[in-house]
Amino acid sequence: MKNLKTACLFMVACILFLASCEEIEKSDLTLDLTKEATVKAFIYAELDRTSQGLEFAPTGTEVIVSIPNSAFNPSASGNWTTVATVTDGIIELTVPVTNSGVTVSFTPAEFVYDQVQPYGSNSSTIQKLYKSTNPGSLTTVKPGQERTHEITYNSYSTFENFTETVNVKFEGYADVDETASNEFIPASTVIHIYNNDFYTTATVGAAGQFEVNLPKSESVTLRFEATKTLNTTPVTTKNYRYTSNYFSSSTTSPVRQTINFGTGTLWE
Repeated sequence: MKNLKTACLFMVACILFLASCEEIEKSDLTLDLTKEATVKAFIYAELDRTSQGLEFAPTGTEVIVSIPNSAFNPSASGNWTTVATVTDGIIELTVPVTNSGVTVSFTPAEFVYDQVQPYGSNSSTIQKLYKSTNPGSLTTVKPGQERTHEITYNSYSTFENFTETVNVKFEGYADVDETASNEFIPASTVIHIYNNDFYTTATVGAAGQFEVNLPKSESVTLRFEATKTLNTTPVTTKNYRYTSNYFSSSTTSPVRQTINFGTGTLWE
């Protein structure tokens, strides 16, 4: 009986010891978040290239704000984090701090925006992906302080599938009648326009006129087929193919471009 009592006392002692160790371990990881400071950040981005200077990032953009847990307890890992939302270009929030000061880091979320292009551009807006690659941080933030930071989205890029185009107006000529001279391309003729990465068509209207949107600053081939009147006795007609090359400009112009497809080649 005595041995049983001794064994029971030993087990109770072990349980109390383990419970004490667990409490110590929990206590070691306790974070004192009672001291606070106020943090503001102004968030900028180049949204409008017709306006000098930067604009505020769009309302609703999110910014992750973080502080290392080790600032509150050297034994702790990870970070204290929260998410702030931009309103009128600013985030403002209360963060936990220590008497010795903490470092507050910012991670702005990427966002997509239709950036206004400079005057005279082919496109009034182009959709861009915005990133902040060096948002910085506030150091030694202490209790009761009000600290202010500035963040700029320093990277904005066009999506890979975007191709900027220019509108080109043509007046087209071709020798489609050997018995006449200086003929317009016949109305309703379908022009095929292409290069290795592009293809479209345009239909000729009155007086050989047609227009098309082309990739800017690229060479394209224009091709069509037409029935050509031959100066034979008796007069005959045959199918001909007509081809011409054109290098598009970097800007859209209202000036109509003259293009001559020449005599063509027999195509039948």
